[in-house]
Amino acid sequence: MTYSKELELIKHKDFILGEYIYMGMGKCNNTTVCMSVAYKIDYCIKKAQEFEATSNDTVVFYKINKIKIGELEKCDSLLLKDL
Repeated sequence: MTYSKELELIKHKDFILGEYIYMGMGKCNNTTVCMSVAYKIDYCIKKAQEFEATSNDTVVFYKINKIKIGELEKCDSLLLKDL
């Protein structure tokens, strides 16, 4: 799924807040780091972009992991940039 389709899903009447979490992921010195965590993808993107903007180009926001609450592995990874 694309992140734009995920953005559409949060506006749907059947969207259940708290069913998934979204983790904004970045790269810093070739290490993957978590930049934001949220119940809604739009807030996850907003906070990860703020993190990236204040990092003085040391962290690049490149993907969002979608994780079902209670699970340990991601169920989807939404790539924003190829690194």
